[in-house]
Amino acid sequence: MSVKGITLGIVFAGLFGCAQVPDLQDSFRTSDFRLPYDQRLLIEAGAPVIVVGRVVETRAIGRPRNSPGDSRVRTQLTRLKISIEEVVKGAVRTNTLEFYYFTYSLDNTVDLGVPWYIPRVGQRRVYFLRLEGGVYRSVGDVTNYTLEVSSGIHSLGFCRGKAPGCCIAEMLLTPGRDMDVNMFVEGLYKAGYAAKQFCSATNARELMERLARNPDKRIADRAREVIQMLPSAAS
Repeated sequence: MSVKGITLGIVFAGLFGCAQVPDLQDSFRTSDFRLPYDQRLLIEAGAPVIVVGRVVETRAIGRPRNSPGDSRVRTQLTRLKISIEEVVKGAVRTNTLEFYYFTYSLDNTVDLGVPWYIPRVGQRRVYFLRLEGGVYRSVGDVTNYTLEVSSGIHSLGFCRGKAPGCCIAEMLLTPGRDMDVNMFVEGLYKAGYAAKQFCSATNARELMERLARNPDKRIADRAREVIQMLPSAAS
């Protein structure tokens, strides 16, 4: 091939590569620093697409850049590929799904003072998504718009017949296969609070009472503690 042909090939390859990168802007705002957890859960619950999946690939797209919502914060557009374990809400019919999330860039010098989300291969989480420009992206950026699923793997169709919020509640508080008991116990209060917000206080309490009868003493003891801390249905 001639030098000219090689040059043209590189140019076209570059143009093709650029065409694959969506023109997205991060939705991070300074007010996200002060966003209460229950309001964050409300935003997540309103997502048009909710899936449970395990991260199988992450890839940085382009270079970090200053956020339009807060110029002190540098964000990194990141493409995540997940293996879908459950479609909670929406019409997703594939086994894998790619979506975009503006993450907190590692070259930041600003401490947000709140948890941010750094995706890693192997994570199992609930992801809250929307469509924009023909691609899926997270409903929020930089800070943590995901829910960790430390209860293990659940059977296919676990959500069938359940309202999306109550499916999430049951998934968070129902032990499944390959569960790390220590991680499950450590996150039990946060999972219980999320279950209350997504479904109801009554549902969260019933699920926690079921855990209080679990044969594993670590789970049962922690569930009884959480029951005392969670707001009651009358609250």
